[in-house]
Amino acid sequence: MTHYVDAIHPPSYKGHIYPVKDSIDRWSGLSNLSRFLLESSSLHDLMERTARSVVEILGIDFCRILILESNKHYYCRMAYYRNPSIVSQKVDLPEPLVAERLYQQVALSQPALVPYFLGDMLSPEENRVLANHLKTNIWLVPLSANCQDLGFLLLGKEDFGKIDQYLLKATHLVDLIAGQLSNAILRIRQNERLSGTTLEIVQALTKALEVRDINSGIHSQYMANLSNKLARTLGCSEQESLNIYWAALLHDVGKIGVEDSILRKPGPLTDEEWQIMKKHPQIGAKLVQGMTGLDNIAPLILMHHERLDGSGYPYGLKGDNIPLGARIIAVVDSYSVILEGRNYREKRSQVEAIAELNRLKGITYDPVVVDAFVKMLAS
Repeated sequence: MTHYVDAIHPPSYKGHIYPVKDSIDRWSGLSNLSRFLLESSSLHDLMERTARSVVEILGIDFCRILILESNKHYYCRMAYYRNPSIVSQKVDLPEPLVAERLYQQVALSQPALVPYFLGDMLSPEENRVLANHLKTNIWLVPLSANCQDLGFLLLGKEDFGKIDQYLLKATHLVDLIAGQLSNAILRIRQNERLSGTTLEIVQALTKALEVRDINSGIHSQYMANLSNKLARTLGCSEQESLNIYWAALLHDVGKIGVEDSILRKPGPLTDEEWQIMKKHPQIGAKLVQGMTGLDNIAPLILMHHERLDGSGYPYGLKGDNIPLGARIIAVVDSYSVILEGRNYREKRSQVEAIAELNRLKGITYDPVVVDAFVKMLAS
């Protein structure tokens, strides 16, 4: 089960959030939130931003985000209060049974995303559990996407006036927020499940490579960590950096398809043997193509031996025709091989490895990548 962190207390305005009364500011806040929900890949971040924005946009006292987990129980995963001193609910714990019964009742009776004002229907115990204030007005806004019930926004305001009534009934505000949050939660959950499946596949392939060639397995893990760090240094996104990490981890997986007499040969390979060895990027790319979550890394595996001047293989690509991820892996791979050595080549020092990269930058290696890598190593 995914876990998020403690309730959020507003850090700005010396502990107070002032309601956004101006309609332009309100729509600007909604627009900014919409963009964030579309781009965020972190459940914690999107729920923190949503809870804070809902309080600001609607001018209410607090917002709690309740998530229906796979065990069919509701958990408060985020809470944001205008006045931190009233906070007593804990996050990441199951909601009390009296509250769950109420959520289930509303979930069965209300259309998706429509705010439901609980009004006088709450018993004193229910009100205490939901808000700790008998005079607090409470709304439940269902969270739903693709016919899946995801949970609720629980909204509260002590002093309830006509403007609050208008805002909470304005479907163009509340429905938009609830709908976009629901879609973002579903998207990230699906990505997490996909990432879990992908990780299992990567681990299985890595183990298969280690069985054939233990040195390749150790080499791949070392350079995967360096490649991921270098990708982030060069400004790649989180997903791009992760793809580069997986591609580096599996860059030699095609060696599974190379016969032992060549793969484990103690001395230099003949020209004919090299031609066979050079097929490992294509074999590796074919192995991962079509596998869940790995389609994006197949081109990086295929092209990690391409070189800037066209002297590489399998296609002799030049310059920007080689994906950035493959150019990153090429630099890190060459550096690692120089340090580690091979049966047919003695290992050399880090100074010598860096000197070799600098000698060939702009010829076989991307100079921007080499410079960033050398700077990263020195830091």
